[in-house]
Amino acid sequence: MSLPDQITTRLVAAAERAEHLRTQLAEAEDDLDRLRVAEQVVKEILAEQPSREPAEEPALVYQVALSASRVHTDRAAQLLPGGRLICFRHEAAGTHVLPADYQALLSAVRSGQAPLSCKTICAQLGLSTEPGQVEGTRAKLNRLVERGWLRKTPARAFAPPT
Repeated sequence: MSLPDQITTRLVAAAERAEHLRTQLAEAEDDLDRLRVAEQVVKEILAEQPSREPAEEPALVYQVALSASRVHTDRAAQLLPGGRLICFRHEAAGTHVLPADYQALLSAVRSGQAPLSCKTICAQLGLSTEPGQVEGTRAKLNRLVERGWLRKTPARAFAPPT
């Protein structure tokens, strides 16, 4: 086998491996989203139940929703085929199919005059600008980029798709 053929073979194998890893990462991020929603639902259910003894407030591991009513009004809690929570833009009839927090992120990005940084988007939505919250929001914004709802500039800012 010639050297160019060997390089092509390795290139194809590396591209297949990269695609497989991207798929695994997307599935893991979707699992995290579902678990965060489940955590929030359990906390809300426990908070609504009368208790005989003073209950300790469970430690908030991650702020899931932008508003407390998300769990009740979120129509996207029904998973899409393949276990996805967020659909691709070309599959959707509009932004109403996205969970409420993703809709809020899209609105924040669209309202900006220029591409916005993740920290600016968090501040604009009244979220904490602590690193943990910013990174959670960045993961959601990156998922919107992957699914075609947003684009990411070379400066790592987020903007509406062109």
